[in-house]
Amino acid sequence: MKKVKIFFSFLIILGALTSPSLSDTCGMDRKKLGDWFVSHGSPDLILEPIPQYVGSVDEDPYADPANPPDDPNTSGVCGIQWSDETNDAGLRKYWLRNFENETLAMNSNFSVTHKGHCASCSYPQDLGVYIRQNLTSATRECGILGSLSHNLMRNCLLDLGFSLPCVTIWEWNILNTKAECFGVCVWSYITNEPFNKPDGSLNDCLQCDEDKSGPNFKFFSGRTRRNSGIISEIYRPPDTIYNMEHCYWYGDL
Repeated sequence: MKKVKIFFSFLIILGALTSPSLSDTCGMDRKKLGDWFVSHGSPDLILEPIPQYVGSVDEDPYADPANPPDDPNTSGVCGIQWSDETNDAGLRKYWLRNFENETLAMNSNFSVTHKGHCASCSYPQDLGVYIRQNLTSATRECGILGSLSHNLMRNCLLDLGFSLPCVTIWEWNILNTKAECFGVCVWSYITNEPFNKPDGSLNDCLQCDEDKSGPNFKFFSGRTRRNSGIISEIYRPPDTIYNMEHCYWYGDL
C-alpha cells in the first residue's frame, strides 16, 4: 500500500514538471500566495452586480432531482477584476463576472479565476484555501466530525479558511456523500486506502463521491481545484486540469 502511495506521488510530481496546466502559482510560494488571497478575497469585498450563483447555498441542491441545472455555456469562465475602491482596512474591493470565454474576459480587463461559471466558492478567499494546502484528508476529517455535530463540521471547514458561502456547498456535499457512500467510505477510511487504485482510477469511496455528489458540487461551488488549475493529493490526468496561473494579486506579497 505504501508503494502505491509513493508511485502516485511520483506521478503527481512528474505531471507538475511536464504539464503547463500545473504551474498554477505564477512562480510564487504556494502558501504565501494562498495566504494573500485568503486575507484579500473576503466575500465582504465583492461589488454589485453579483453573479447568480455567487453566495450561500441555503437549500439542499441534492433534494431536487432536476439538479444540477444545465450549464448553457460549457466553455465559459469566471473572471475577477480589482476595483480602486477600498474598505476601511485598505483592502481593494472586486467584481466577479461570468464570461462566455477567456478572450472576452481579458478584453474586459478581467482575469480568469477559474473555468466555468462563478458560484459559491469563486471568491478569492476560497482560491487561497485551495492553493495553500492539500484538502482531501482535511475535508474528510471535517466530514467525520459532522457525524458528531453539524456545528463541529462547519467550524472545521471555516477553520480551513473557507468563506461561509463556500462552506455551505461543502456541507451539502459531505452530507450527501455520507448518505450515499457511507459504507464504502467508512471501509476506505478504516483501511487507510490510497486515493487511487493501482491502475490510476479513484478508490471506491472517491468514485462514489464523484458520481453521487460531484455534479451538484461542481455546479453550485463554481470553483474546484481542477478547474482552477490546482493539483491535489488525488492523482488526476493532467489534461483534466485547467491550464491557468493565478497571477492577479496586487501590491506586495
